[in-house]
Amino acid sequence: MTQTRTELAEVWPPTAAVAKTAGHERKSPMKAIREKCLDCCSGQPSEVRLCESVKCPLWVFRSGTHPFTAAKMKNRSQEQDFTESEAA
Repeated sequence: MTQTRTELAEVWPPTAAVAKTAGHERKSPMKAIREKCLDCCSGQPSEVRLCESVKCPLWVFRSGTHPFTAAKMKNRSQEQDFTESEAA
């Protein structure tokens, strides 16, 4: 028997089986965030890049990378800027 959207939504937290039944594939959170940003921008990667919705909780992750990991920062000055602003 096929479950309805309501029945699937009642399972909290959703299991892998429920996610699969709902049509979702296994993916990383970063990939899911990137896909949501593309969805919000009508599938246009250039619009994701130009996104000005800086208050959106996903905005900093829109490139598909985690900006707060030191390994992802491009140079030491970026890392220093981040740690200084965090302390303020």
